[in-house]
Parts: sequence; C-alpha cells; structure tokens
Amino acid sequence: MLEILLYCAAFGVISGILSGLLGIGGGIIIVPFIAWLLTHHGMPAESIMQTAVATSLATIITTSISAVWAQHRRGAINWPVFITLTPGIAIGAWFGADLAHMMTSEVLAMVFGSFLVLNGARMFINLKTKPHRQLPGTLPLGLAGTVIGTLSTLVGIGGGTLTVPYMTWHNVPIKKAIALGSACGLPIAIFGAVSFAIIGMQAANLPDNNIGYINIPAFLGISSTSLFTAVLGVHLSHTVPTESLKKVFAVLLMLAGLKMLAG
Repeated sequence: MLEILLYCAAFGVISGILSGLLGIGGGIIIVPFIAWLLTHHGMPAESIMQTAVATSLATIITTSISAVWAQHRRGAINWPVFITLTPGIAIGAWFGADLAHMMTSEVLAMVFGSFLVLNGARMFINLKTKPHRQLPGTLPLGLAGTVIGTLSTLVGIGGGTLTVPYMTWHNVPIKKAIALGSACGLPIAIFGAVSFAIIGMQAANLPDNNIGYINIPAFLGISSTSLFTAVLGVHLSHTVPTESLKKVFAVLLMLAGLKMLAG
C-alpha cells in the first residue's frame, strides 16, 4: 500500500503539470500508469482497467479544483457554456461508468488504447475549422455534454481531452478552450468517480483498500501532489507555446496507445 502511494505521489507531479498546461485532464496518462502499477502489485486482471479508470477520475477531482480556480482568477472560463454542458455530462458519466463495468478489462484496455491513438493523431494533425463556425444553441450543446461525459468516463479522462477540440472546432480561442476543458473536468470527475464507486460495489475480487473501483492509495498519492502542480501547469499554459508541446505529446499518446493495443 505504501509503495503504491509513493509511486503515485511522484507521478502526480507530472500529471498535474500536464493537466493544467494542456487542458487534457491527467487521466490520459494516469490510466496507463495505474494499470501498469496495479498489474505489478498482483491485482486480479479482470478488474485492473476499471480500477485504473475509476481511480483516475477520482484524482481528477482534486486536480480540476486547483486548475479551475487558477483559470477562474484569470477570467478565462466561459461559465454560461459550462453550465449548459454540465447536465449532459452528469447523465453521460453514469452511462459511461455502467458501460465500463459491463466490459472485460481486456476490451476496456483495447478501447482506451484505440482512444489514445485516435486522439494523438487528431492532436498532431490539428485540423483547421471553418472561420464562420460558432458554438451551437442550448440543446445541441447539452447533447455534446452527454457525449463528452460518456466517453470521458468510459476511459477515465478529464474534460479537456474532448472539450478542447470541440471548442476549438467552433472557433473558441485555444486558451479559452483549455480553460473550459479544465472546468468541465470537474463534473466529469465527480459524477464519474461516484458512479464507479457505487457500481464497483457489485464487483468481486477487489482489494480491501478499494472503495468500489477506486483504489484509495493510488488516489491519495496522485492527488497529494497533482493538486499543487496543476496550478503551475495553468501558469505555463499562458506563457509557453502550447501548440508545439501538443505535437510532441500527440506522438507520445500514439505510442502509448499502440503499446496498449499490442498488449
């Protein structure tokens, strides 16, 4: 237990910075790390991916609180859009957790690996949108929130991974999109983690230090450091060229995804 906590505390420094810097939500790297760590600590294979996804979402709660506060102080968050997205995110989060529970750990790993490859390719190509495209009305935006909530919870990522490209596709400036992605990560993480904790009560062969699918030592370790480093990431996002960094990160995502698909 102590070893898992210490490993995760060290890793939380990295995930917090990337979360605040790129608005991606640390889950995109937390999930593979926790899956690897729990595998090497003898956790039953049938529930490793669900535990990694659920624990990732729980850690994103603390990271998001820190990042949202930092973005709010800069006046970067569009709160009316956030409020419109949130009900759909809540519905989608429960659906995504239930779907992950019904999958085998192997299938969920393939889903996550495919997601990493596709998302990395999207980030690297950086498709340009039509200059006249604007954000849609309340209903389409709410439906977008449901899709974002479902997919984000299914693979245990923060809101930015899907919210940022959706916003930039509608010509929202990149820094505003990153800020909104950080904000959306909070309801995704809260509703997703609670859903996994409740649904995981039905699962068998989980460790004693789990609450449902959430692994408490891993959660405490990552949260204890990422809470502080996310603020540093937000500061860096307003001072460094994030587009260049995203291309490097995109390549790493594709490599990680291919490794997960290869087993």
